[in-house]
Amino acid sequence: MYFDPQAKQKLEDFYNFEVLQQELKKVLEDPHTPLIAVHGLRRTGKTSLIRVVLNASRKKYVWLDGREIVSRNEFFLKLSEEVSKLRRFEIKGISLKGVSWSLDLHKKDLDFLNKQKITLVIDEVQLLKKMKVDYLLASIYDNHPQIKIVVSGSERGMLVNFLGQANAKAPLYGRAVFELSTRRLTKEEGLHFLREGSKKLDTPIKEEEILDAIQSLDGIIGWLTKYGWYRLRLPHKTALQKTIEDGKHVAYAEFLSFAARSEKKYLRILKTMKEGDRWEEIKKRAQTSDTQLGEMLKRMVDYGFVEKAEQTYRISDPLLEASL
Repeated sequence: MYFDPQAKQKLEDFYNFEVLQQELKKVLEDPHTPLIAVHGLRRTGKTSLIRVVLNASRKKYVWLDGREIVSRNEFFLKLSEEVSKLRRFEIKGISLKGVSWSLDLHKKDLDFLNKQKITLVIDEVQLLKKMKVDYLLASIYDNHPQIKIVVSGSERGMLVNFLGQANAKAPLYGRAVFELSTRRLTKEEGLHFLREGSKKLDTPIKEEEILDAIQSLDGIIGWLTKYGWYRLRLPHKTALQKTIEDGKHVAYAEFLSFAARSEKKYLRILKTMKEGDRWEEIKKRAQTSDTQLGEMLKRMVDYGFVEKAEQTYRISDPLLEASL
């Protein structure tokens, strides 16, 4: 079902991206590609892509979500829990409170993953940098060659930073990384997605309604999926309005969490680029220094809230833009 708002698990429910599917399948099967990074804007299908390909390939994997991990100890606990599921028994009576950062304590888990050639997936991995998970992955890369590592992130700049590609002192620096990038759908792909989703469920969506949805939601497949889910239950205008209102709240909350105590400064800059602007125009309207503007724009680009195309900056999510 294309319009299921949850991450896809089955190939028949996953729309297109056939080239990405084949590339990911190929590198997952390649013993000489130990580390794979999947990045892209929020809600462009990273999680679904990885799960669908792994499931279609019938590969065993451990999945950790960086958004659910708040400490190093919790990382190890969740890793042990996932390994125990694969072993088909529960590890009881183990408390990780106060555990030091030691690979020896979890060597059995890693040895099991290595022996069974199990893939380790960490979604939104850039959130775990402060916990020094990059050191753990570097150790796995060097000492457990049968563990395939797949990391993903919606904040490409932060993911690159996590992988240490420009920092010779970073633990993962110099390791070979195969990168894949998801993207927004083109207008034609978005139209096709909504048409095909409508056909599969025998729920016709009129062509003018599809065009209206594309105009409002751009090619963000996550928002188009949500619209499709609402449209199966509601008239077009109501479904689109609910999608926009839901999306505005979600996107704005994500941005506020990112901006933290500098909310007003970031908002002032964002509001100057609602149509996409060059540096000089943004600076003039935001009334800020070159240094501050440079730092804040770079950070917003790194975190995926802003895109830079040649010399023009634009807000990456149409519903974040609509929330301003």
